Formats: sequence, C-alpha cells, structure tokens
Amino acid sequence: MFKSILDAVMERRAGQLMEQVGSWLPTEGPVLDLGSGTGHLSARLERELRLEVVTADVSDLHVVGRPPVVIADGVLPFENETFSAALLFFMLAYPNDPAGVLSEAARVTRGPIIVVQSLHSGRFGYAWLRVREFVWTIVAFHVSKLLGYVPPQAEFTMHTRRFFTTWTLQREVASAGLRIRSRRERSVLPGRALVVAGWMLERDD
Repeated sequence: MFKSILDAVMERRAGQLMEQVGSWLPTEGPVLDLGSGTGHLSARLERELRLEVVTADVSDLHVVGRPPVVIADGVLPFENETFSAALLFFMLAYPNDPAGVLSEAARVTRGPIIVVQSLHSGRFGYAWLRVREFVWTIVAFHVSKLLGYVPPQAEFTMHTRRFFTTWTLQREVASAGLRIRSRRERSVLPGRALVVAGWMLERDD
C-alpha cells in the first residue's frame, strides 16, 4: 500500500513536470536526466514520448526504470554534445558548484538545458521552502528507505546547500555561460512567495 501511494505521488509529480516543460523537449534522444532520483520522470518520458533517456545521479535511488549512471561533482562521464537535451529538476540546491554542474550539462548537450527549481521571495516563502525541503527530501528519503521503497544501498546525498531566489539562480546561470531562452513558472504560494520555475537555457554565445 505504501509503495502504491508513493508511486502515485511521484507519477503525479512527473505529470506536472511534463506539462510545465513538455513543449521544450526534443523529438528524439538521447536526453540526459541529471539528478534522476526515483526514475519516475524518465520512465514516463520513455513510455509516453518514446524518448531515450539516460539517467545519472550521485546515488542510486531508482524505483522504476534502469539504474542511473553514478556520478560525482566535477566532469560528467559523457562526451561533448552527446545529448539532445539535459534535464536538471530540483537538484541545483545540492551540489557544491551549481554553475559548474550547469556548465558540464551544457558541454554534453547539443540542445536545450531545462532546469526546474523552487524559488522563494520574502521570509514567508523562504520558511515554507525550508519546511518543504525537510519534509519532502530528508524525512521522505529516510522513511522510504526504512520501508523498502528505495534500494537498501541508497545513500542520502541531498544535503541542501542553498535556497534559490530568482536572482541567485540567474547568477549561477550566467556564471555557467548560459542564458534563459524561455521560462514558465507555477505559483505555490500567493504573491509569488514561492514558485516552481521552469527555465529553458541555452549557451550565451
């Protein structure tokens, strides 16, 4: 029962993400899902859009689909322009160097770099984001592992190092030599105190 509930939550999340950024996706792969987590999004992209998706993460948390390529900070283990697009969904809060991650994603991608990230403004949005991160990242991981939802060997690596505002995320994008080509945002709290931002990035040549 627990697994079916969590699967339903993750499938709903994957559906929302596809609705937000689906029109930016290429018609053919391979697509890189960087920070692929449980694998629900990648599996849905392959199932519904027939896209070849390569998953990569710093720990194997996959529940559905193929295991990810396990990576670390620094150079990604892929050749230049290998992928038709790169997806970085809710993962830039964790690495030591977000701009470096974005730059590497751009190196291995010949098409768009699609970022989805929660952005706060003001104290209320910041507090809400901190609580949500604690519940849906830290607590959710340990409960899922305890109950056998994620692989028993999975390591917790999602140590939140920053909470982005629009400005601080734009700074990382610019530092990576990228620019925002298009954006779509979904409000979570009134007055844009917290939004889920989808940005399609391209090289700032």
